[in-house]
Amino acid sequence: MIKELEKRALEVRDFNRFYTNIIGLMDKTILDSPYSLAEARVLLEIDTAGQCTASDLTKLLQIDPGYLSRILSKFTQDKFVIKDRSSVDRRAQVLTLSDKGRQTIYNLYNESTIQASKILEKLTNEEQKELIGHMVAMRNILDKKQDKTYIIRTLNPGEAGYIAYRHCVLYEKEYGLGGTFEQYVMDALTKYLNEQPEGEVWVAENIGRIVGSIAAVSTEEGIVQLRWFLIEPEYRGSGLGRQLMTTAMEYCKRKKFRQVYLWTFQDLKAARHLYKSFGFSLTEQAESDTWKSGVVEERWDMVLNN
Repeated sequence: MIKELEKRALEVRDFNRFYTNIIGLMDKTILDSPYSLAEARVLLEIDTAGQCTASDLTKLLQIDPGYLSRILSKFTQDKFVIKDRSSVDRRAQVLTLSDKGRQTIYNLYNESTIQASKILEKLTNEEQKELIGHMVAMRNILDKKQDKTYIIRTLNPGEAGYIAYRHCVLYEKEYGLGGTFEQYVMDALTKYLNEQPEGEVWVAENIGRIVGSIAAVSTEEGIVQLRWFLIEPEYRGSGLGRQLMTTAMEYCKRKKFRQVYLWTFQDLKAARHLYKSFGFSLTEQAESDTWKSGVVEERWDMVLNN
């Protein structure tokens, strides 16, 4: 495990060197000014906060207090930063940008946008979307506080295969379900696409990346099955699962289905709790070796009073 971690650490270092070269090329143009990258970051963070203290900046930027003090002294002399006594703690000074400071950071914002656009314009539209999607994914993984916003929409051509792929990858990784489960998911989705029964498939999308899915598929007149319900790990606990369930159930009621059912595993504790909160009841339970030994499959049903 240590050797594997070291290999991954080398990959991170290689990427850092690669990306630093790109940013380095940008910085020669963006910061072709009297200000270093650290100084530009200080201006940016004061502008973003509106007002803050030197202590706030030290924690946020992980910068040496002495170095920060020299930067702030320079900005004060240049009339970029205004220092006022805090009304809460008279020992602390509140920092804000002057009009001159705001104009300076605006110019840096503008130049930065232009330079980033020059990098992006060398890529195709699809490459740009893929790149931004990966950047967002990196932020979401590394910064757990990031806002995981999403939109819920119906399925687009080509996305059924991705839904099958993510089901198979996650269920194998988290529950040890292998080839038989993969074939089952792919066969079911293929049948849905070929036969086009009454129903709908929805995906949750975050900046070009699918982060969740659910479907409502009619199995016989008046009866619908919820299928392919999946939430990417980093989006679990965000309320996305409940939002997808709400979308599917509102569709079922609008289409006046009289009964909704779904199949799940006993091990999916969070999902079972969610189904119960929507009014589903456990109607069938049996141990099965179809996917792997000892898996307990469950059927949950709900009657709709339209």
